[in-house]
Amino acid sequence: MRILRGVLAGRRAPSNSAYASPHLALFSRALQILAHPELVSLQKLSAPDSGIVEMRMERPEARNAIGKEMLQGLQSAIEKVEADATANVVLVASSVPKVFCAGADLKERRLMGPKEVREFVNSLRSTFSSFEALSIPTIAVIEGAAFGGGLELALSCDLRICGENATFSLPETGLAIIPGYVSKMALYF
Repeated sequence: MRILRGVLAGRRAPSNSAYASPHLALFSRALQILAHPELVSLQKLSAPDSGIVEMRMERPEARNAIGKEMLQGLQSAIEKVEADATANVVLVASSVPKVFCAGADLKERRLMGPKEVREFVNSLRSTFSSFEALSIPTIAVIEGAAFGGGLELALSCDLRICGENATFSLPETGLAIIPGYVSKMALYF
């Protein structure tokens, strides 16, 4: 039980422990997800800013990397905004200091098979297209790193407002991989 409490508090099991294994790491990640179920939050601002909805990514332990749960949170948030007749503008921001979004969760992706990766990438494209298709303006508020899928998320918004420390990168291009959503956008030009 002591090890379980340590895992929940973010500590690792001792390396000499019978519980130290790849399974514990996976179990630890599952517990973290259960302990932080809301990876994307929505907040309606009040007067004089009524009509503005702030969508915040809140996954500090992974620098807002987009995994399956984060993707579901983004999709759910978009659906809620679409259903809200009082929403006039969406601000997409981060609660994590110095980070907008680190891109796809590569640690999670390593555990996926080829079919799962394809489904995830297609779902990611669909989600970014949903941002692009919203009938109200979307504004990415970038105060820190926007890498890979994080940059693609920002590009799917109508406007981008950047802080002094905003940095942008598509690191997958260094591996000769075409960014998934950017390649879709290129079809329109």
